[in-house]
Amino acid sequence: MNIAIVIPARQGSKSLKNKNLKLLNNVPLAEYTFKSIHQIKILKFVLTNDSKIKKIARRYGINCDYKRPESVSNDKSSLVDTLINFDIWQQKKNKYNIDAFLILQVTSPLRVKSDIMGAKNYFEKNNFESLFSVSESMEHPYETINILNKEEWKYNLSKAKKFYRRQDYDINSYFINGAIYIVKLSFLRKHKKIISKNHGIYLMKKTNSIDIDDREDLAIASKILKN
Repeated sequence: MNIAIVIPARQGSKSLKNKNLKLLNNVPLAEYTFKSIHQIKILKFVLTNDSKIKKIARRYGINCDYKRPESVSNDKSSLVDTLINFDIWQQKKNKYNIDAFLILQVTSPLRVKSDIMGAKNYFEKNNFESLFSVSESMEHPYETINILNKEEWKYNLSKAKKFYRRQDYDINSYFINGAIYIVKLSFLRKHKKIISKNHGIYLMKKTNSIDIDDREDLAIASKILKN
């Protein structure tokens, strides 16, 4: 199977201005993803409308030929919209012969090469149509509440009131960490989705799974890297 790595990294961000280029321990955020795939010998593409991100990507041998249009580079653009637009472009080139996209978002700087290759190998071995990475939840859903006002709250899950100790919980909890997605192009083209019924789940360590959304996330990632 011919799997290509694709890295969506649009210019700007609503939650944190120019997030993909924010410095994390003096290194631009996007560069951590580029470094992690530098030794992986498969096709690699960055999907960006940011010339600064392209400049960094080129240093790591990543293909920057795709010009991400503004129509899939705004706050309302979905990941699927971007992948479909890129797929149309690469088909027109008629030279890559790609069967699946392995999608790496640059907001996961602690994801490492072994995470990526482990997910790729698991996907291929089981002939899944799609896959995403997950991690064990830091907060169990039985421990989450909805604050209705200053004096009123309720559990988000009604069964939570039955439990007082985590070891007694009757469900295991994991979250989709956004670090790795893989999807076959035959499925993406037909269904315009990246999650199928024939879907794989790849478990990652909590420490590799932080997703950068704000300054607090940057601070946490910085401390993990220093340690």
